[in-house]
Amino acid sequence: MCNYSQYLVEQGIKQGIEQGIEKEKLELLERMEARHYSDVQIMDILQVSADCLKVLRIQLQKRLVAMADD
Repeated sequence: MCNYSQYLVEQGIKQGIEQGIEKEKLELLERMEARHYSDVQIMDILQVSADCLKVLRIQLQKRLVAMADD
């Protein structure tokens, strides 16, 4: 039982780190787009592919809409 508890804690930590990284990428993307960075520059800085950049932009748009609704 102790090993399972440790596993759950480790999974929670891992998930939290991943969410933090994702949040940071969205915040950076928002700032870079406000400063009119090119797609190539953004992909290089965030170290993501073009497909991943498209997904991040969709997530950012959803986040901005949600913030506007609040």
